[in-house]
Amino acid sequence: MSEIEQVRLDMGGFEVNAYVVHAPGGDLIVDAGAEPEKILAETTRPVAAILITHGHADHVGALDAIRVETNAPVYAHPADAEGAGIVDYEPLGDGEDLVMAGETLHVLHTPGHSPGSVTFVVGKDQIVGDLILSGSVGRTDLSGASWEEIEVSLRKVMPLWDHTTRLFAGHGQVLNALEELETNPYLPLGVV
Repeated sequence: MSEIEQVRLDMGGFEVNAYVVHAPGGDLIVDAGAEPEKILAETTRPVAAILITHGHADHVGALDAIRVETNAPVYAHPADAEGAGIVDYEPLGDGEDLVMAGETLHVLHTPGHSPGSVTFVVGKDQIVGDLILSGSVGRTDLSGASWEEIEVSLRKVMPLWDHTTRLFAGHGQVLNALEELETNPYLPLGVV
């Protein structure tokens, strides 16, 4: 299985995460939010693709710079791409399997924090963007956000969890899914 490396970024005092998936045939960058040079320094192979969990500025702020440096294709959900100013991208669809650089990523459309939020399932692990945060979930007081949709999305990702599942969140540390299940009051009961 591919290694997923967390890259902690600073957006003027606001912390955000990017991830580099070190796949057998190249690297995949997830969420190019800031500090493009820091993200690129963590790549060890040619970048095969740039994946976007959702279109908020803290997750796409360095997208153009990363795209120029790597010439890699960008993958985003159409419900967020236009509003984020992402052009020339490959649209992501719910239930789609992306096979790239020798790795398979299963795409789940997980709206709630934003209309076009997606989760990437890599083996047993999930790159969740701002769907789940330590002890919380993504904000639902933003334009296009919805508590009802985030709850449906949580019920979509949670049945895939087991004792080894890690959640790669858009902010903060990498989470253990079952620890979040025990401590996060926002997760619905009886799903796992």
